[in-house]
Amino acid sequence: MNFHFIFNSIFRLLVMTTIAMILSFALGYCLSSESHNESIAADGWILSIIITASSALIMLIAWWMTKKPKDESSSKIETKKELVATSTIPWLICGIYAALPYIFCSPHLPLEKALFEAVSGLTTTGATVITDLREIPKTLLVWRSLTQWLGGLGIIILSFLIIGRSGGAGRTMVGAESSLLSHDLKERSLKSLIRNLWALYIALTIICAGGLWAFGLSPFQAINHALTTTATAGFGTENDSFTRFGTGAKLWTMFFMLVCSLSFPLYLVLMNRKKKTKHRLQELRQHEETRWFLIIAATAISAVLVLNYFDPVGQPVIDALFNVVSIATTTGYAAGDYDQWPLLGKELLLVLMVIGGCGGSTAGGLKVWRIILWIRFLRSELIRAFRPRMISRPTINKHPVDEGTFGQLFIVLTTASFFLATGSLAIQLFEPSMSTVGCVSAVIASMFNIGPAFAEFGPTQNYAHLSTASTLMLPVMMILGRLGFVFVLVLFSRTLWKHY
Repeated sequence: MNFHFIFNSIFRLLVMTTIAMILSFALGYCLSSESHNESIAADGWILSIIITASSALIMLIAWWMTKKPKDESSSKIETKKELVATSTIPWLICGIYAALPYIFCSPHLPLEKALFEAVSGLTTTGATVITDLREIPKTLLVWRSLTQWLGGLGIIILSFLIIGRSGGAGRTMVGAESSLLSHDLKERSLKSLIRNLWALYIALTIICAGGLWAFGLSPFQAINHALTTTATAGFGTENDSFTRFGTGAKLWTMFFMLVCSLSFPLYLVLMNRKKKTKHRLQELRQHEETRWFLIIAATAISAVLVLNYFDPVGQPVIDALFNVVSIATTTGYAAGDYDQWPLLGKELLLVLMVIGGCGGSTAGGLKVWRIILWIRFLRSELIRAFRPRMISRPTINKHPVDEGTFGQLFIVLTTASFFLATGSLAIQLFEPSMSTVGCVSAVIASMFNIGPAFAEFGPTQNYAHLSTASTLMLPVMMILGRLGFVFVLVLFSRTLWKHY
């Protein structure tokens, strides 16, 4: 095991976490918010920063002690063990240290609830155990938003950019983290791709914040919601989410939720001035995943509008549209209570939760490209049942799909089904007083990184009433879904640690 590289990775992650804590405290201190708790909880933040920085120093010393003289390969990923470790360590390490402000600042959450809130933020899930957002310090509200923003494109991608490594192992790490298709990684320099993705991400966040401010939100509200909108994450500053905000703010947020649910590498292609306009438009037309995502969203919106029209107690049209887009993009904002919709409307939202957004976006869910490939693979196998000699290789976005992608698709769909079933049974065992709909939807909302679910976990409820066992189980589901199941499960493979 290359401990030198692992200690180096942990050191850099802890340094980033320390910087993020300092930035959250500084933003919360500088931004005024009359409708929220003006406390900055300085003592809790100082303690959290000291612990995180001290841990970073310990990792730096461990890195220095494990350094091999005149061994240039000591800082490289040499085996599959290091690859798996550096793919899962960020969520474990950052989840633990991101929980510190929730423990040391008011309302001083218990350890299991602090871990829940931290992991929910980093995985952009948006489920919360905090019952009243107006009572917690404003610096902690900024921390919730910033952890989601950092988790939007992924801690692994951020740390990988800083570490500055590329190659096959690096591509595997970034692919697992972002659900990028293999051809997106092969056609571009990985370092250049990640740098451009983050530049685009920052630009979108700034534009989103400016628009929300112009539409009547305070600077504090605008910055917080811009961070969580571009991350398609869902944490906010108000107990009723987006219900009280104006139509302009809702429409602006809907636009950015949709924008950030499309493939970011596609945007880079469209902005590439080296390519002719004709070639860029051709690339857009060939991007099937974007087309199908927009078709799914438009179909869902049309269906909900029809249901809302015939519902005697239907929501305002803008709120119904907002909720559909929020769920389709796995953001998790809410305008009103969609749990009061007719059964067919709620079933439609449940399907949207599972599908999610596009690969290479900040959205969660299974991803549209996996659904497309699954359907095409089924069709191909059905044809081969009566034409066994036929050779068929499905494509996505006009690119042929390799066998490894089909293998990963099978693993993801199979493990997602398994954990959905076992997780639902487990939470019903832990929470016997809660409804089946609530328990199953809570697992779906956690595993596919949506946040609010139905019944006891609906948009007007929260996860504060869970038992300790459920509070610890759901963050595991969040991490499993965020990493696409593969890299978490192989941690428990004896063969990996023994032979690779």
